[in-house]
Amino acid sequence: MRPLLLFFLLSASSLVAQQTVWTLDQPSSKITYKAVHPLHKWTGVNNQLKGIAHAKTDATLFDRFAILAEVKDFDSQNSNRDAHALEVLDVLDFPQVKFYCEKIERQPNSVTLLGVIEFHGVKIEKSIETKWQATEETINLSGTFDFKASDFGLDLPSFMLAKIQDEIQILFDVTFKKAK
Repeated sequence: MRPLLLFFLLSASSLVAQQTVWTLDQPSSKITYKAVHPLHKWTGVNNQLKGIAHAKTDATLFDRFAILAEVKDFDSQNSNRDAHALEVLDVLDFPQVKFYCEKIERQPNSVTLLGVIEFHGVKIEKSIETKWQATEETINLSGTFDFKASDFGLDLPSFMLAKIQDEIQILFDVTFKKAK
């Protein structure tokens, strides 16, 4: 039994050794949301992201990645709106937004990310078309997608008897650097 266990441990360690790790470059990465109310529109930006990616080889294409954003780090340039958003989003119970991508489909001019968004205690599978730019040292992913707040169990507030639109647009521009 011990030789079999040793074989599995050595095989697993050789697989890990063959993987290339990429880390999210925080200064050049951000996620922006766009929200709409009948009386006005606004955006919130988070540039305090964390993330990691793995590639099976040293190629400039990784196989899977994860990105994490703290809800409290989204800034709409209006502290009252941001404070109210933290209440509406139950930030004490659900402090983070996460995206896990386990499958990447490459086309000639774009890349489709197949993953899961975890927000407000709900996980939803999402397919996101992305621009993918790579060098030997960096990989940049950028694009947009929409989601409905109600899909995550959120009831958005009203202002002046009108509700905030359920559909929120997300813009992302994230860069990963090859770990040294």
